[in-house]
Amino acid sequence: MRKLIPSLLLAALACMPAAAQQDGPPAGARDPQGAARSAAARVPIPDGAVLRTIRVGSLERSFWFVRPASAKAPAPVVFVLHGGNVSDGRVTFRYGFHELGARDGVITVHPSGHGQGWNDGRETPFLLARGGADDVAFFRAMIDQLVAEGAVDPKRIFVTGGSNGGMMTHRLVCDLSDRIAGAAPFVAWMPAQLAARCEPRRPLPILLMGGTADRMMPIAGGQVAPMSRDDRGKVMSAEDSFNFWRTRNRCGDQVTRQDLPDTDPADGTRVSVTRAQGCAAPVELYVVDGGGHRLPGDGSRTYGDQGMAGSGVSSRDIDGKAVIWEFLQLTGR
Repeated sequence: MRKLIPSLLLAALACMPAAAQQDGPPAGARDPQGAARSAAARVPIPDGAVLRTIRVGSLERSFWFVRPASAKAPAPVVFVLHGGNVSDGRVTFRYGFHELGARDGVITVHPSGHGQGWNDGRETPFLLARGGADDVAFFRAMIDQLVAEGAVDPKRIFVTGGSNGGMMTHRLVCDLSDRIAGAAPFVAWMPAQLAARCEPRRPLPILLMGGTADRMMPIAGGQVAPMSRDDRGKVMSAEDSFNFWRTRNRCGDQVTRQDLPDTDPADGTRVSVTRAQGCAAPVELYVVDGGGHRLPGDGSRTYGDQGMAGSGVSSRDIDGKAVIWEFLQLTGR
């Protein structure tokens, strides 16, 4: 298999300056958690969204539940995970997955992390100190409750998320493959420490999406948020993450690569998609050349999950949420 990312591009990325990011601020930032909470509070709550709580061990956890009028019980559900340095699921309303859910009769759940994010398997002392809850148990408890209520179809449970939430999505595929039907982590490659122990019970459809100019999540792999003095762990490269899931999904040796149309030349990005062939479940990798730590098609600057303005370019060549929705085969459900 030929390299997905040209070596000259990787060398250029290594020289790029630091910037603020979604998984948490550089050490020394002034009250970043307070700023993130303030930004979360400004995100509008859609009609019909209900904040629910559930007891998991000694902790009371919460999640926003959106069941559209078009949903027929039991309905498909998509869990949408926020990034780090914030623990309020309402911030993910900005992506608009709930709007697609209203169109197609799909429930969306927007859970809140604990502390300052998700325990996504990197498990460095710094990350455990800022969170460290049993988040796998949290997701299993939410799924069990929603299925028991008859709201959710146990065979149509999907997960997506970005940054820290994207790495948590990887972890849920590893640890809850018995409950999940498909996943789409974005701006988040496979945590190296998690990969060493990840053994899903079955192949699942998985889509990966990220940018070459993402200063937080290096496309060549390595230290997460290298501009920070805190140990946020390491991730595999985009190519190695793709190959990791190709192996787990028992794919063949062949891949296909397609350059997508440059529908907005002014944004300075180009998007390609690489698809594994001969798989027990599909694996796709979207690479946004010039894209930053942003979901493609996300034009909002109001999120504030630690400095969206410093998170680089959001490609306008594709609508990331629509691509994810289509991959998970939720359109027209």
